Amino acid sequence: MSELSQEEIRQKRLARLAALDTSSNASPSSSPGGVPTSPPSVAPSSSQLGPPLPGHNGAQQFSTTPGSSQNSSGNYSTSTPVLNTQKSDSSVSDTSLQMEVDCEKTSLSQVDVDSGFENMEVDDSDSKKDITQRQRTVSSSAEVTEDIVLSTISRVLCVSWTDRTEATVFLPHTADAIKEARQEDPAMPVNVQDLISQVLMEVLDQFTTGENPLTYDRPESPVPMSSKEQPAERKEPSALHIVQTKASNGLNYLLDCYARVAVEERNQPKRSSTPPLKEVLADIRAQCVQLSSLLLQGIAMEIVPQLPTPLLSPILNQSLPRGFLPELFSRTYTNDAVFSNIMTPVLRGLFVGMQSASIFGNAHRVPIQALCDLLEIRCGPSGNIRPLCNLLTQQVNFLPEPVTQALGRELARTSFLGAFMQVSVFAEDDPKVAEKFFSGNTSSDKTLNQTLQLELDTTRVCIQRVLLHIRIALAKLFHTVLLNPSCREPMMNWLAAMVKHNERRAQLQTEESALAGDGFMLNLLSVLQLLAVKIKLEKVDPLYAFHPATVVDISNATRLKFSSQDVTNWMGSLDASDIHTWQEPKFPTQCWFLTLHCHHLALLPTCSKYQLRLRTLRELHKLVEEMTQTEAQWKDLPYAARNKDLIRRWKQQIKKLNRSKACADTALLDEALIRRAMVFYTSVAEFLMGALTGWTAGGPPPSIPIPQEIPPLFAALPEWYVEDIAEFLLFALQFSPAVAADAMEDSLICWLLVVVCAPHCIRNPYLVAKIVEVLFVVNPGIQSRTETLHSRVMSHPIAIAHLPSYLMKFYTDVETTGSSSEFYDKFTIRYHISIILKGMWDSPIHMQAIKNESRSGKQFVKFINMLMNDTTFLLDESLESLKRIHEVQELMSDTTTWSQLSSQQQQTRQRQLSADERQCRSYLTLARETVDMFHYLTAGIQEPFLRPELVDRLSAMLNFNLQQLCGPKCKNLKVRNPEKYGWEPRKVLSQLVDIYLHLDHNDFACALAADERSFRKELFEDAAVRMERARIKTADDIKRFIALAERAHEISVQNMKREVDFNDAPEEFRDPLMDTLMEDPVQLPSGKVMDRPVIMRHLLNSSTDPFNRQPLSEDMLMPATELKERITLWKQEKMKTLS
Repeated sequence: MSELSQEEIRQKRLARLAALDTSSNASPSSSPGGVPTSPPSVAPSSSQLGPPLPGHNGAQQFSTTPGSSQNSSGNYSTSTPVLNTQKSDSSVSDTSLQMEVDCEKTSLSQVDVDSGFENMEVDDSDSKKDITQRQRTVSSSAEVTEDIVLSTISRVLCVSWTDRTEATVFLPHTADAIKEARQEDPAMPVNVQDLISQVLMEVLDQFTTGENPLTYDRPESPVPMSSKEQPAERKEPSALHIVQTKASNGLNYLLDCYARVAVEERNQPKRSSTPPLKEVLADIRAQCVQLSSLLLQGIAMEIVPQLPTPLLSPILNQSLPRGFLPELFSRTYTNDAVFSNIMTPVLRGLFVGMQSASIFGNAHRVPIQALCDLLEIRCGPSGNIRPLCNLLTQQVNFLPEPVTQALGRELARTSFLGAFMQVSVFAEDDPKVAEKFFSGNTSSDKTLNQTLQLELDTTRVCIQRVLLHIRIALAKLFHTVLLNPSCREPMMNWLAAMVKHNERRAQLQTEESALAGDGFMLNLLSVLQLLAVKIKLEKVDPLYAFHPATVVDISNATRLKFSSQDVTNWMGSLDASDIHTWQEPKFPTQCWFLTLHCHHLALLPTCSKYQLRLRTLRELHKLVEEMTQTEAQWKDLPYAARNKDLIRRWKQQIKKLNRSKACADTALLDEALIRRAMVFYTSVAEFLMGALTGWTAGGPPPSIPIPQEIPPLFAALPEWYVEDIAEFLLFALQFSPAVAADAMEDSLICWLLVVVCAPHCIRNPYLVAKIVEVLFVVNPGIQSRTETLHSRVMSHPIAIAHLPSYLMKFYTDVETTGSSSEFYDKFTIRYHISIILKGMWDSPIHMQAIKNESRSGKQFVKFINMLMNDTTFLLDESLESLKRIHEVQELMSDTTTWSQLSSQQQQTRQRQLSADERQCRSYLTLARETVDMFHYLTAGIQEPFLRPELVDRLSAMLNFNLQQLCGPKCKNLKVRNPEKYGWEPRKVLSQLVDIYLHLDHNDFACALAADERSFRKELFEDAAVRMERARIKTADDIKRFIALAERAHEISVQNMKREVDFNDAPEEFRDPLMDTLMEDPVQLPSGKVMDRPVIMRHLLNSSTDPFNRQPLSEDMLMPATELKERITLWKQEKMKTLS
């Protein structure tokens, strides 16, 4: 063949360019989307490849001769390849495999192949570049010759077409094609793009035929196989696995070629950054990516859809070349079908891997991180498109339709993101965690030494750190998806569905198998906490819970103040109002309310379950201890074997529960989790305080008292919005007090005080009692690590000015709560209040506030009256229990009498003794506090205790209890081990005598003398002797005590001398309740007439008319002046008659 002249070569090039331009726009062999066509039997559709990239107009092609064919699997065979400089009529246009030089330089200019996952942008203007510039592959520069270019291609692609070597793949067909082309036209330069395409296709063909020319043996994917997939012994791979291995080897080769481009650029930075080598390397990159796209779709090589995609393993092993995925995404994301064909199998592989992942073994880390990295890859002109986010929310299993009744558990297991949220440390969710990390001794074992405890704590801290990293990664994952506007709605729908279908977790009795597990819910909660942490309350619509389009449901919730009918009426008024319009829900509002409801469904039920587990453990330990201690009594009985079996089973259960508790300790007592919950509940408190008082963040505390008219928004909110704050604070202060105290903000403290000072705003008194209990737990006497927090609470302006008054008011209000257990509940609530007031009495500021309250009106008198009622009851019950305990103990000490009782009688007495001991301990605990409160209050305040409506009852109570302690039957109160019950008779007697001395006044002496039931001078003298003998009081105190008794005795004698019998008084002069002669008659609104002291004592206990239960107060009493004058005249006449 004659050598062509330079002009002929130029003409040929121009003709080829014209032919390429025509074929790219009108050739029937080019598919509409720029898809490479092939023989009709295996032609891929446009949906398989996607449109040509910006900057590619079909000018570059790789060609096959008419001899080209496809193998049986539908892959290209290059049995007779050639590298023509002219395109034959049968050549096909493949815009998806176009390998431009200058075009690639521009279209990928925004991709830094060495900088990781960056924004992938393509400039459409590149397509307008002169096509002749892209055709040039070899520079005329003397520095880079054609041989250097070919040598670079050979080195990067690891191939050879000249001779066979061990380090390269010899390509005989490519060698023949180059030889044939050189023979035809030695002067014509090699078409580099066609050469690269020819080389890559021939290497892939060798992989297809099973030759494995480079002997790839990469590590398997770290995704754990399920138990069904794990073979007991290594077996020969199946035919499907062999096919998939071939595809994996082909992909690995393309990835290595892509990576060697970067190596070449690093080794030859100057040469690689200038044409023509720059364009050649870019062309290699582009063809590797495009062929990878074809391979992953099953076009370039056969793949098995049932097996993991070849792309999954390098993603999980983090062996992909830097920049490969961004470039793959940028070339395929505009065609939904192509992108889905490539990446859906990857998502499916990650999902399958996470279904069996456990925190044990760390198998969860790689799939979560891989998904996060994939979601972060950006494309588009402005870099704001994350293609995988869209694909993720379009997955069939993203939010599947439920098919069972166990909706919560089903969606947690079957939804795509549910698999990533399943990582748990709870033994109920993942038994392997308990077996691996907590199989030995736990913190509840008494024999645990310091070293083992340190190891256990270290294990917990390590696991908690792993959990923190998981939850931060999951939050980043969710945040990335939510940043895509098109993905926000489906993601919010998923979050709402998880909350909605697990609503039954908040019920007392739940079917746990139908609901998501604790680990899943805490992970979901952590994600929402991290998403909501920067949401400002001013961006949250306070009416969203009532919005027609709300995703949270409060329809069945009990409201703070409104009844269900009140809520309906209020909602109707909002809908009918011309002023109010419903705002379109925004993300901050939806996210904040979902987080609030998730706390209710995730955190609080888990805390309740944790506390139930602790109670169960205590009960089991008690059963084992009691059964072991009584073994001598039953070891010879017929049911001895049954008892031994029970002990064994109980111990096994204790061991199991200890492991479960250790896992729960790790999950729940996590400082990061508690701090996040404290931060969010602070925002909830601010929201509630704003709804009640209009308070805004950063403003001064709300003014007290709160107006009687309650805002309808606050009145219509669910009770649990308030209750959950209190429940969580009680849990955190008990089990993690240092963290809770440190994380409590001033606004949360302010909310607690506002609730106590606004009991009229909440219909359920037990909600206020919960808040009071929080203030009780904060007391350093209860929780030693809260001194600083207690100081902050007590120094708050509301606490200084108003807390004592409202605590006393609530003390009296809980007398009636409407509950069936109100009689016993009130003692617990009042015990909490007494401890709080006791702590406040130690502060001079609060002591003065209490003294001011005692002088301000009737509230303090009512408080003292209730305190007196409780003291009377609790001391009576305690002393009676002590007498019964004494009786049984005396009986058991008399072995002769005890042995004469039948076994059943002995067991009955022992059960009664146990019940009395429990009751005695409980009542004495409460009684000690009430007596103690009397003791310090009477030391600083006397006047209210000496009021007519109180002093008689107070003196009678003191006299009766003094008789119990020092009277002739006081020996019946002597029991063994009194400290077991908290029984301190010396201290009680000392405090009672102090109260006598604190109130040493003529009015009090008169009241003592008026107590005909218990007052006797001899009783006081006996008490003085006992105190002197036991050195309970000083001589001066005893002397004053005797003097008070003598003065009261003298008054009693004088009263007896002046006593007149008025039993024959007319009916209208007698009090209808007490049937005594009235001294100061008053008329009630009902028309009834009563003696003022009698009705005043009644009003101290109940603010109602005793005859019709209508509301009644002191200012509603009208003096019966005319009747009083008649009574006075009748008494004078009676006295004259007697004299």
